[in-house]
Amino acid sequence: MNPIQVSEIEYVDVIVVGGGIAGVAITEFLARHSNLSIKLLEKAPQLGNLASGKLEGWYHTGALYSGQDDAQTFINCVNGVEDLINLYTPYFTEQCNVNLTEKDNKFFTPAISPNPKGWFNNAPVYLIHPQEDAPEIRSSRLKSDGVQINIQRNRVLGRLEVAYGKQHNWLVNNQCLAPTYAQVEDYEGLNCSLKNSTEIIRNLCRQFDQSYHIEPSNYDFIETLDCSMHTSRILKDLVTSCLSHGVTFETGIKIEKLLIDSYGKLRIKSLLCKTKEGRAKRLKAKLFIFAVGEGFEPFLKDLQVRAKLKRSRSAMVVAYPALVDTNFVRMSTKNRFHFNHFVQHRELGNEKYTYSLLADSGYANDDSMDGVDIEPILESAERYFGQDKLYNRRLYSYECVKTEFISQEEQKRRYSYWIESDSDSNYLCVLPGKFSFFPTVAYQAYQRIKTLLHFEETKSKTSYESNINIEKEANQLVAESFPMQIFLAN
Repeated sequence: MNPIQVSEIEYVDVIVVGGGIAGVAITEFLARHSNLSIKLLEKAPQLGNLASGKLEGWYHTGALYSGQDDAQTFINCVNGVEDLINLYTPYFTEQCNVNLTEKDNKFFTPAISPNPKGWFNNAPVYLIHPQEDAPEIRSSRLKSDGVQINIQRNRVLGRLEVAYGKQHNWLVNNQCLAPTYAQVEDYEGLNCSLKNSTEIIRNLCRQFDQSYHIEPSNYDFIETLDCSMHTSRILKDLVTSCLSHGVTFETGIKIEKLLIDSYGKLRIKSLLCKTKEGRAKRLKAKLFIFAVGEGFEPFLKDLQVRAKLKRSRSAMVVAYPALVDTNFVRMSTKNRFHFNHFVQHRELGNEKYTYSLLADSGYANDDSMDGVDIEPILESAERYFGQDKLYNRRLYSYECVKTEFISQEEQKRRYSYWIESDSDSNYLCVLPGKFSFFPTVAYQAYQRIKTLLHFEETKSKTSYESNINIEKEANQLVAESFPMQIFLAN
């Protein structure tokens, strides 16, 4: 005789599927502005253990995308800064250390304030932009390459100056207000007030040029608002806020089936799950939110989602201890000349870790059998830092899988996010973009949730409050960043 199958049944107002930054941020914002009962599900043992924990921790305010033909990704980053300052800085007053600063008489622009416990490191990312005498242009026989690099340079200097220089006052009627797309595209001249550099950056570029046996070339050096961010700390603070607002979390849980009403409009009746202990569980809710990134494919057909997905893999190289204590990115019109160096500072108990994260613009489609080639990253690092300095570090490489959607018109990476819902249904699908967009993703998802679910909005507490017990629970729920996991394992 077969044993009786027992399935636990649980009901909440909202179920969020996905414990990366998108799912956590949406949950936190909704919990902060409502009295809804919310439960977040994550298949991994801890939150933030996949793409959210494996990226290099680059807070994008737009610098990397300022030279693209289409300014949309750049303006998405700029708008993300506005959302962060308006929606998070007033609440996470000690943690979210980005705010408007008076640079001139009644003229305000965003800045990062020094705070060892803050989300953002106040050491800026220096953008290195080559000119016509750079190695990538000298080695080319195409005159158009010199023209192209000048066009990109003009865009970079002009757009960054409009957004973060002396052309746009971000304080309007006591609110933070970013420039519009039209303003960003209406740049004039190349007198960029953000040009700045350090001796370290200039020496690195000289060494890079000398590795090609050429005299030092000319560069534009721009001090950007981009910086390195403490991704696991952001996740832990958001989870702590969730817990203080009554959110429950369940990790190590696998969704085995969606029970869908087959009559009329598509509606989810239940999620049939298996807990980490192997028990059957049926979860019911008024609203289901899917923010699952890498694991989105199994839900596409059932939910009749129209997005076209693409999974890509990017390589990261970790160098410990750090190679230099400076963040920089080389922009180029040639992909193989792109190079990023980021410094991260982490603490675990009494131990302190300062390490470099190296990357470039290379990626491979997830269906590629060859994987991502890390040799271009190592070659660029040798040219900047020298072989002896590089290989005297402990070096590790790993791949980060990112799920993105592709526009139907042009097959290119969009670096954005996407939200789909049906007003007659009871679910919302969010495909995350960059970690930096979490304030915008959370706010835009919240606006969409209000069209699907009737609830009383509550005024959030004036500032974030925590206690030691809640913080301990959050620390256990959130994974350390992947480089820290590597150090602990080795």
